[in-house]
Amino acid sequence: MSSARSRRKLQVIGSLSVLLLIALAIGCNGFFVDPTLTSMTVQTLQSTSLVNVGNTVQLQATGVFDDGSHKNLTGTATWSVTSNPDFVSVSKSGLATALKVSPAGTTATVQAAAQSSSGSVVSGSINLTVGQSTSLTLTSSLGTTISLATSPTGTAITFTATLNGTDKTSSTTFTSSNSSIITISSGSSGTVGGTPGTVTITGTDTTDNASGTLTITVTQ
Repeated sequence: MSSARSRRKLQVIGSLSVLLLIALAIGCNGFFVDPTLTSMTVQTLQSTSLVNVGNTVQLQATGVFDDGSHKNLTGTATWSVTSNPDFVSVSKSGLATALKVSPAGTTATVQAAAQSSSGSVVSGSINLTVGQSTSLTLTSSLGTTISLATSPTGTAITFTATLNGTDKTSSTTFTSSNSSIITISSGSSGTVGGTPGTVTITGTDTTDNASGTLTITVTQ
C-alpha cells in the first residue's frame, strides 16, 4: 500500500511540476516582446550598373530592429521598381534584371518594403543605372567661373574626367577652344590665360569612345 501511495504522490508531484513549468513558460514569454522593425537598407555586393539587356544583379534587403538587431528580409520583403519600371524588373527574391538600356545612364529605383509589428510599412531602396553612357563628365579645379582678381594670369588649373562614375582623367585628352582664356599645357593641366571671356574645354577618351565638354567663364 505504501508503495502505491508513494507512486501516486510522485505522479501528483510530477503533474504539478509540469503545470508549474508550463505556467512559468507562459509567464516568462510575456516579458519578451518581439522587436519592432524600424528601418531597412537595400544593397548589393555586385555592380549597380546593368550595361546590357538581360544583365542581372542580386539585391539584399536588411531589416534593422529597435533592439539593435539586423535580419535578412530579402525573401520576405515586397519588391517593386518605383521609378523607370520600363528599364528594370525585380523578382520576389530581389533579383533585378535590365529590360532596356537606352538612353544609356537611365536610373531605376528598386524598393523593398515590409510591415513592422507596429503596423507601419518600412522600406529601403537602391538606384540602378542601365546602359553604358558615352558622355564624359568634366570638372575644373577652379570651378566654372573664374575671376582674374583672385586667379590671375598663369594660375594653374587642372581638369578631371569621369565616365559612369569611373575616373578617366589619365586616358582623356583635353583641349581648349580659346587658349588666350584657358591654356592646356599638358595632360589634364592648364593655366589661366589672362583674357576674360567664355571658353569650352573638351575632353576625349578614345579608349571608351567617350567625350564631354565643360564651359568656363573668366571675368575681370
